[in-house]
Amino acid sequence: METFSNEVKQAIIFAQHDFCAMKDCFNQIHSIHHKLRNTEFNRKNFPLFIHSPFNAVRLCSKCHRDYSKHFEVTEFEAEMYEEFLNDLILGAVAEERANQDCPNGEEN
Repeated sequence: METFSNEVKQAIIFAQHDFCAMKDCFNQIHSIHHKLRNTEFNRKNFPLFIHSPFNAVRLCSKCHRDYSKHFEVTEFEAEMYEEFLNDLILGAVAEERANQDCPNGEEN
């Protein structure tokens, strides 16, 4: 089953300073939890979001077992993230194409 890329894992470790994300827990992180479950349905419907940093939280083993539901996102939230990520990608592609059409920042 697909999971988070090494780049996403490293970004989350860096962002959370290697500590559990649960409030008042100072244990070291144990695993990455998908806020939206990593199911076939979700991979199909939210391909950009499912393995993105927005869908990930690092937790210690105790908090992963006891509190992971506190971090879950709804399908509606996943749709909003998916649209946001899609817009980012489309914007980046459009900017890259514009830069290719106008090298050195020249305008027509």
